[in-house]
Amino acid sequence: MISKPGEDLRIGVFVCDCGMNIAGTIDNDQVVEHAKTLPNVVSAVRSKYSCSDPGQNDIQKLITDNRLDRVVIGVADSPAKK
Repeated sequence: MISKPGEDLRIGVFVCDCGMNIAGTIDNDQVVEHAKTLPNVVSAVRSKYSCSDPGQNDIQKLITDNRLDRVVIGVADSPAKK
């Protein structure tokens, strides 16, 4: 779904714990709460493992359910997983 001129964006923010790789360093609840205050963010959620099949299914469902046309996904990079 692409926004048309004059329509508001519908942004979803997905913050992954990546187990404890991110959650052990960053307060993800605070990140999610802050994201909810940003313009055009209609959904902000925390996920334990966004890269897993269940995590990806949850993201797909929220995109459809909330008619999102933009997403931001915060995850760990490869070096953080080593």
